[in-house]
Amino acid sequence: MTTIRIPTNQINTPFFTDIIEDGYHVFSIKNAQIDGYYPSRFDDYPGVNLKELKIGDVVTIRVFFRIGSGEDVRADGGYIDLEIEHIEDDAVLGVVLTKLPKGFPLQAGGSLEIFEDEILYRTKSTEH
Repeated sequence: MTTIRIPTNQINTPFFTDIIEDGYHVFSIKNAQIDGYYPSRFDDYPGVNLKELKIGDVVTIRVFFRIGSGEDVRADGGYIDLEIEHIEDDAVLGVVLTKLPKGFPLQAGGSLEIFEDEILYRTKSTEH
């Protein structure tokens, strides 16, 4: 993934606001279809249907993290796997399986609420 500089004239866009305020942004397939929502074009992902998921499934999302500070602030990201622990209406709660560097706002073992349009793949299904 190419590092994305955070331009001062776009700091109030939802993508950059999440990164500045929360330290991360979860990629959305739906938002990627909106021109200018993301600073560059990304691959098309198959996505999933929440009705096809069950507790224990492992899913993959894409997350961008804030790196650096001051004039050197930028965003970089990658893929994170989550094991689904709860499914509700339009969202799922998953446990982060991917080990991330210390200091990142998400860590292995932590929980994260995500929505259907943020899930890129169902990686595997486990027996629970």
